[in-house]
Amino acid sequence: MSATTLTRTRAQRRYFGALSGVLYVLFFVAGLVVASVLGPSGTVTPYSSDAEVQAYRLKDPATLENLLRTLGLLQGLSALALLAFVPSLTGFVRRYGSDARAGMVRALATVAGALLLLSASTSWVLAQVGSTAELSTYRAVSDLSFITGAAPAISTLGVAVFLIAATGRASHALPAWITWSGTVIGVASVLSMSSLTAAGGSVFIPIGRFLGFAWFVALSVLLWRHDGRTGDLPGARVPRHT
Repeated sequence: MSATTLTRTRAQRRYFGALSGVLYVLFFVAGLVVASVLGPSGTVTPYSSDAEVQAYRLKDPATLENLLRTLGLLQGLSALALLAFVPSLTGFVRRYGSDARAGMVRALATVAGALLLLSASTSWVLAQVGSTAELSTYRAVSDLSFITGAAPAISTLGVAVFLIAATGRASHALPAWITWSGTVIGVASVLSMSSLTAAGGSVFIPIGRFLGFAWFVALSVLLWRHDGRTGDLPGARVPRHT
């Protein structure tokens, strides 16, 4: 394989890898749509009472178990797409920031993807447990599935978003609205960790998640368009690494 062909192949991988950020959002949103259309009415959270959880899981056990398997699949695909997007995020920060910051982004985004994958896996386990398990066992698995896909994953990814936004702002490699909205999303995502001690902290979860989805789509498209061309992003200042 010639050097030119190798370079073109790597560029194509980056080109399509940048779009995995869109797939991360699409798969997750697809799971939410499926849950709203096919799932039993009502919802439960770790803050729901035992009576509410018991009534929910016994309302239509077969439908709920099928839903949990489907959600596990879609959320698992979302997690894999996020992990596939990590190299694009890392490459951007390394080019316009520093190796140290790029390493932090890689670690944080990878942990977030792993937590989301764990949440998807426990959804499948929850479907296997079904309505036959003790309520305490069901709640333990359900709470693990909920919490790993919520505040810990959102806050970890939020710190990565904050660092990416800071890099884009300092280098002028990203539009101002992306950098400032990324800062807000990062702060809200970290604040979502307060939901671990107080139900009121849950208000930050949808802020970090859904605004974060829009942010990742915008960033993914921007990186995808850039990776289809050569040269740096317009107006960007590439620091000199020593």
